[in-house]
Amino acid sequence: MDQSEIQILVLVTTIIVLILAIALIFFFSYFQQKKTAYLQKQRETQQRFDEEITKSKLEINEQALQNISWEIHDNIGQLLSLAKMQLNMVHKDLPEKQQLKVLEIGEIVLKSLQELRGLAKSLNPETIKNKGLIESITLEMNRFNRLNVINAVLKVSDESYSLINEKEIILFRILQEFCNNSLKYSKAKNLTVELNYKPSCLEVFIEDDGIGFDLNATANHDGIGLLNMKSRTKLIGATYEMKSEVNRGTKLYISCPK
Repeated sequence: MDQSEIQILVLVTTIIVLILAIALIFFFSYFQQKKTAYLQKQRETQQRFDEEITKSKLEINEQALQNISWEIHDNIGQLLSLAKMQLNMVHKDLPEKQQLKVLEIGEIVLKSLQELRGLAKSLNPETIKNKGLIESITLEMNRFNRLNVINAVLKVSDESYSLINEKEIILFRILQEFCNNSLKYSKAKNLTVELNYKPSCLEVFIEDDGIGFDLNATANHDGIGLLNMKSRTKLIGATYEMKSEVNRGTKLYISCPK
C-alpha cells in the first residue's frame, strides 16, 4: 500500500469517526432534550396536582368555616338572644339591687352576642364576597380593637380596586392567620395592616411589634399556619416574604398580581 492510499484510508477513517462522533452527540443531545422535557412535564404535572390538592383543601376549609359561621349565627346566637329575652322578663320581678345585677349580666350577654356575630361574619366567605377585602379587614381590625388586647390599624392607599373573589378571600384568610398568630403568640401591643394598590399588583404589608420568633425553628410556633399562608399565596400567583427576629416583631409582605 503506497503513501497516497494510506492517506486516503486515514482520511476516510477520520471522516467516519467524525460522522459517528457527530451522530453520537446528536443522539445524546436529542435524548437529553427528551429527558429534560419529560422531567419538566412531570414537574408541571406534580405542580398542578399539588395546586389542585391545595385548592381542594382550601375549599374544604372555606366550607367548614361557613358551616361554623352558620352554627354560631343560627344556634349559639339564638340561644344568647333567648337568654337576653329571659333576663329582661326576670328583671321586672326582682328587687332594685338585683335588677342592676341582671342588667349587668344582660349587657354582658348582649356584648357576647355582638362579638359572636362579628366572628361569624369574619368566618363566612360570603361576607368577604359581598363586602370586599377592605371592608372585611376593617371589620376584623375593629373586632380586634374591641378585645382590648392589641391596637390594630388598617392603612389603605388612595386608589383602590377590587380583585377577583378567590384572591380577596385567600388574602383575607392569610391576614387572619397572621393576626391570630400575633394575638396568640407574639405578645404584641400594635398590629398594622397596609394595602398598597399599585397599577399591576396589590401589595400587602402586615407587621406586629411582638416578641418575634426564629423562622428556622417553627416547631415551637404555628408551623402549619405558616405553611398554609405560603400555600395560599402560591395558589393565587402571589409572592410571599416573612421576616421575624426575636424581640423585634414579625413582618409579612405579599405582592398579589391584579
